[in-house]
Amino acid sequence: MMIQFPKFKLMRFPIITAMALFFIACPGSESIVENVEPIQDVQFTYHQEVGELYFSAEISEQNEESFLASVSVLWFGIDSNRTADTLTLNDEGVLGDILFGDGIYGLKILNDTTVIQHVITASDFGSVYFKLRAEYGSSVVTYSDSSALGNLLPSILSVVFPDTMTRPTEENIYHIDSIFVSAHDPNGLDDIQSCFLMFKKPDGSYANNGDPIVLYDDGTQYPDDSDNPSFWDLLENDGIYSRLITIGSTNPLGTYEATFTLKDWSGLFVEEVKTLEVIE
Repeated sequence: MMIQFPKFKLMRFPIITAMALFFIACPGSESIVENVEPIQDVQFTYHQEVGELYFSAEISEQNEESFLASVSVLWFGIDSNRTADTLTLNDEGVLGDILFGDGIYGLKILNDTTVIQHVITASDFGSVYFKLRAEYGSSVVTYSDSSALGNLLPSILSVVFPDTMTRPTEENIYHIDSIFVSAHDPNGLDDIQSCFLMFKKPDGSYANNGDPIVLYDDGTQYPDDSDNPSFWDLLENDGIYSRLITIGSTNPLGTYEATFTLKDWSGLFVEEVKTLEVIE
């Protein structure tokens, strides 16, 4: 049996076209890319849970005929019209830069007045402003940018909590005091989901069967049928969360620890600890 192979047609290319293909495919030929910006992929992150600012950018090592001398960021914070903090970025794998010599310059610093003038505070909202600067010899390339702060941590402005209470000696008699937590959220008071405390007794157990003790900002009074009520909460939605604390004859003597937690709807929270001494 004879196997018959398919026939191929020979095609003729013009000599000039063939030469052009040859030179295009030659290994080692240079690929020229024009109009590449020296500053690219600018990044900013506010790590509010640890109080740190992070900057990074991909920087070309050469611009025109000059080599890169330094990279810095001008940090304005929430006001682009004021005098900026000048911060130096590096590509040495330190101070927040991730990889040495990868062309990505970075910096991580504390959001603290010991490091910068323009800190982000709990009351700030909107956007922050900064400018990247890459120096090439006698020339400077800049890149201005801004970043929305987004959801920010709530904050506990103050806690009014008794430091000492006396235990009654008679049954069914209670000593009562008030708790007030003044709260703030840069995204508005509506962003606060809850305010509560965990109340640890001197023996290490927790009051309320270990469940959170909720504070309220709803204007509710207790008792509501009294002409002279003791307030749970004075005004609704004023940012002050309230609760009564009662100590009875069965409460053990000693030091109690109250851990107050303020939480927003995205799950961010802050805590503050207060102590109470129950005495006879």
